[in-house]
Amino acid sequence: MVELVPRFIASHAEEFLGSFRVLIINGPRQSGKTTLLKQLGNRYGGTYLTLDDQALRAASRADPGVFISAGNRPLMIDEVQRGGDDLVLAIKSAVDSQGARGQFILAGSTRFLSTPSLTESLAGRAGIVEVWPFAEQELARSNSSFIATAFTQAETLRSSLPSEYVRDDYFQLICRGSYPEPIAMQSERSRNEWYRTYISAVIDTDVREMAQIETPSNLTQLLHLAAASTAQELNAVKAGSDLQLHRTTVSRYLNLLETVFLIRFLPAWSRNLVAKVVHRPKLHVTDTGLAAHLLGVDSDGLAARVSPARGSLVESFIVNEVAKQASWAPFPVSLHHWRVSQGAEVDVVVERANGKILGIEAKSTDSVDFKDFKGLSALRDALGESFIHGFVFYTGARPLSFGDRLTALPISALWT
Repeated sequence: MVELVPRFIASHAEEFLGSFRVLIINGPRQSGKTTLLKQLGNRYGGTYLTLDDQALRAASRADPGVFISAGNRPLMIDEVQRGGDDLVLAIKSAVDSQGARGQFILAGSTRFLSTPSLTESLAGRAGIVEVWPFAEQELARSNSSFIATAFTQAETLRSSLPSEYVRDDYFQLICRGSYPEPIAMQSERSRNEWYRTYISAVIDTDVREMAQIETPSNLTQLLHLAAASTAQELNAVKAGSDLQLHRTTVSRYLNLLETVFLIRFLPAWSRNLVAKVVHRPKLHVTDTGLAAHLLGVDSDGLAARVSPARGSLVESFIVNEVAKQASWAPFPVSLHHWRVSQGAEVDVVVERANGKILGIEAKSTDSVDFKDFKGLSALRDALGESFIHGFVFYTGARPLSFGDRLTALPISALWT
């Protein structure tokens, strides 16, 4: 059963619950936040309330001070953004008057620090964790973290066993997506219907409530354009021209799509190693099942001899898996991309706080050669000892060494 899949972010959530007065659990709708809340409730007690309930939502807005005074602690409030700013201010007042740890657990389907309707961030009072749709590592119930191993024992990955996955397996994973509900569905028709209603619910409910969008159809059109541009640097001027929207409106709408976790921006990375480093972020749709639905492509379409979406969806799939692992990594890491104008590029640069770097390239082919390591080689040579290792993930089966700190790995090495 999907419900029994362990969530690796749970240990971070428990750590923060014991360290902060408030724990904030952010993440997309239907990603498993409520399940995690209830698991924490089973372990630590407390009271669970959801503001998806109309009566509770009305009470939280009418008298937030009284609303949060009832019930055992920790008080768990799901979809907290629907209570508005006054509710968050009441929580701030309550935790300021009593310094106990773990008083509140707040879960929301909008990014707490970016929600336009909330002016209070609870800075210094709250620890924040993000719950994403399932990672393949979670579904495989694997305790082996690629990020942790790559930074500490990168050479051991070269001797791992050949993958049991074949190319079509990856395409099926990409189009299935990572949300718990579609994973449990056997029918492609059912999954497509789920994604259709999911997009409508997020844009018509979450976005409209927090930003008073009068024409949500424009936002839906932009989401389709984002899917067509996943793993690319989106040109806001061209997007505005295509959608007949002003550039500032496009930028605002993109920020809203990021706030509700439908897209992520991978910022450019630079240590001024070379001139003409490109500083624009790369856009990625956060779930490839959602992206495939928006693009109208299935696993057979990705496997076709000509498939314009194949390379970008494979890259976004890899980026999303790395990003999920980064959220529970044993040490803080940040994710970027690197590109030199008319020169080398690296799809993902993973950086630790100590300055150590991993480079990752995505390939949608069953074979690799030296030219696929061009960007990683350039980054290795520029960084010297700070560069730990560079990996090209591909749809082939075998780990392959390509010289000093350069290795090709099957995509499944991210979770097996």
